[in-house]
Amino acid sequence: MSMQPELRPAPRSAWVVLGQHTAAPVATALNDAGWHVQQVHADLHGVFSLLGQGTPLPDLVVCELHFEDGDGLQLTRVLGGLPHPPAVFYASRQQRAVIKAAISLAAACRVRVAGYCETPEDAATIARDLDSFSAAAPAKPRVALPQLSRYEASELLRQGRLEGWVQPQMRLATSEVVGFECLMRARDESGALITPDRLVPVLCNHGLIEEATLDMARQTVGVVAECLMEGMAVSGSINVSMASLSDRAFCRELARVTERAQLDPSWMTVEITESDAMADLSTVIENTTRIRMLGFNIAIDDFGTGYSSLYQLSQIPFSELKIERLFVANADADPRKRAIVQACAQLAAALDLKVVAEGVETVEELAVVRAAGCTEVQGYLVARPQPAAQALQWLRSLDLMRVGL
Repeated sequence: MSMQPELRPAPRSAWVVLGQHTAAPVATALNDAGWHVQQVHADLHGVFSLLGQGTPLPDLVVCELHFEDGDGLQLTRVLGGLPHPPAVFYASRQQRAVIKAAISLAAACRVRVAGYCETPEDAATIARDLDSFSAAAPAKPRVALPQLSRYEASELLRQGRLEGWVQPQMRLATSEVVGFECLMRARDESGALITPDRLVPVLCNHGLIEEATLDMARQTVGVVAECLMEGMAVSGSINVSMASLSDRAFCRELARVTERAQLDPSWMTVEITESDAMADLSTVIENTTRIRMLGFNIAIDDFGTGYSSLYQLSQIPFSELKIERLFVANADADPRKRAIVQACAQLAAALDLKVVAEGVETVEELAVVRAAGCTEVQGYLVARPQPAAQALQWLRSLDLMRVGL
C-alpha cells in the first residue's frame, strides 16, 4: 500500500524593507518562522527598482514609515497602484497617530494591512505578530461598466425609469422610524439596476440633474403622503445640489411639488452635500432661506468631509446635521472617531439642530452615537435601502413603528 506524500502549503513570501539595523534580524526571524523572505532592503530605491522591473510580488511587505530616500506612505501608494498589491505590515517607531494615518492611507489605496507595531519590538515579536497572517487570494479586478451616454440618461427620464429607493431613519429616544432618505436608482431596458455611481455623474455632466431631482421629490412626496394617510408619521428627505438651489426656478418647482400633493412642506427635508461646491453663495442663502420660510427642513449632509462645514453652518439656515458615515464606522474601536462624532453632536445641539448619524451598522456603533447625543440614526442596522413599495410593506409590518434597537 503506497503512502501519499503529505501536501504542505507553499511558504508565505515576504519582502523586508526596514532600517539597516533591523532589516536583517527581522528577515532571519521570519525565515525561522516559515516565511520565504525574497528581498531585504534598508531603503526604498532598491524596492522601487524591483517594482519597475516587474519582479514577482510577495504576499507581504514588512516596512518602516521613514527612510532617508522616502517614506512608507510613498511605498503604500505605489503598491496600491498594482493590480494585486501585497499586504503590508508597518514596523515603525512613529507616533500612533502617524501609524493610524498610514493604515487609513492603505485602506484608501486598497492595500491590506497585516498588522503594525508602534513601539520598537524585537524581530521575534514581529514574526509572532505575523504568525496568523494568511495570504488571501488576489481579488478579481473590478470590471468597469460602460458609462451611460447623454441619450441613455435622457431616455431614463423620459420613460420614467428613475426609482427612488428608501432608507429609513430611526429616532433614538423612542426607537421609532420617523423618516427616510430617498436615494436615486434607475433601471435599464433589461430591468437591471443602475447604481448612483453610474447614474448621478452623467446626470450632472449633461444638465439633467435638476429634472431628475424633481422626479425624486415627486416620488418622495408620494411615499410620505401614503404613509400619512395610513397613520404612519414618517417624513422624507431628498438630496439637492448647491447648483440646483442657486436656481430660483428649481426652488419654485420644488415648492409646487408639495403643493400639488397637498402635503405640508415640513414633512420634507432638503439635504445639501457638504462637500458639494457652492455655486453662488448669495443666491444659495436667499433660496435656502426662502425654502425654510415655505416650511421645508434643510440638512447638511456628509458633515465634516469638506473644508467649508462651519462656514456653511454659519451662513445657511440648516435644521439638521448628518454625520458622515466614515466617522461612525468602527467608532467604538477608534477614540479619534468617537471624539469627532461627539464634537459634531455637541455642535449640532448648541445650534439647536437635529443630528443624524449615518452608516450605523453594528450595535457597538449605535451605542457610540447614542452616547454622543445623536437624535436619529440611519444605516444597515436599521434597514438597507429598498424600493419604495417594499419599504412601505416593511413599515406596515413594524410593531407600533418600533425597530427595537
